[in-house]
Formats: sequence, C-alpha cells, structure tokens
Amino acid sequence: MNRNARRAASRVLMGVWLLGIWLLLWGRIDALTVAGGAVVVAGAYAASRLPAVPLVRRIRPLRVAAVIAEFAWDLLVSSVVIGWHALYRPRQVRSGIIDVDMRSRSELILLGVTTSISLRPGTILIDLDPDRTVLRIHAMPVRSRAEADSRRAGVATTEERLMRAFVTWEDAPPEEDDR
Repeated sequence: MNRNARRAASRVLMGVWLLGIWLLLWGRIDALTVAGGAVVVAGAYAASRLPAVPLVRRIRPLRVAAVIAEFAWDLLVSSVVIGWHALYRPRQVRSGIIDVDMRSRSELILLGVTTSISLRPGTILIDLDPDRTVLRIHAMPVRSRAEADSRRAGVATTEERLMRAFVTWEDAPPEEDDR
C-alpha cells in the first residue's frame, strides 16, 4: 500500500470514527442524522485540516497482551521505587536528563513510548525531536551513569515491545512475511 493510499484510508477511518461519535451524541441512527453527521465530518476536515492517523500494518494480539502486562509490571516497580525514595531520604534523590535515540519512525510507536514512560512514576518526557526521533526524558532516581544507561535501556525495551506488537508501515519493510 503506497503512502497516498494509506493517508486516504487513514482519513476515511477517522471520518467513520467521528461519524460514530456524532451518532452516539444524537443517540439514534436514521438517514437525516447520518447525512447531517457526514456534512459535519466533512466540514470539520475542511475547517481544521485534521491530521492523518497513522495506520498499523498488523497487530499481534499476544504481543499486545505482553505489552500491557509488562507495562503494568513496570508501573508497579517504578511506583515502589519512587515511594521508597520519597520516604527514605527524599532530599538525597538525584535525577537526570537523558537523551534516548529511538529506532522507530512511526508516530504511533513514538506516541506509545512517550505515553508509557510519562505514565510511570519517576519519568517524564521533556522534549521530542521529531526530525532525529530523540526523546529527552527526566528520570529519577539516577545517581550514576550506569543508572542512566539502565533508564535508557528501559525506554528502548518499551519501544521494542511496541514495535513487536504493532507492525507499522514506517518500520516494517514491504517484503516482510507474516510470521
């Protein structure tokens, strides 16, 4: 599927989604409500130039379940670590600003990574350089270069998990087989 076809499909899917929201708001489905919703969706696209939503080439459900389970585990561990540091010598907790190079070129994967790391206690996204796909994060506790490297590796692991679960058009070569 070429880029223009993906963009068109993305816009059609977003239009269907917006039409569905419109119908839910009205609470009924009839010809006039659907036609009015289609006009509103077309007007919204024309007025706001809504961006195309990135499409996923393939979703691997078992890997998605693993991503969710690993995120829950990461959330639990980071909560315990931050809680421990908040109670035990909170003034001595050191933090750091860490740059993480991302492999993915998919906006969807980058969104997943940034959301995931921002939801974990002790880590927040400060800046994203979209041209170089570099995340700049604030992480704590970081007392040494080894801990900074560990945090960097954790973000790379999150990205790898998401790339395995959601195969995107930007990251997968066109000749990839469906194993």
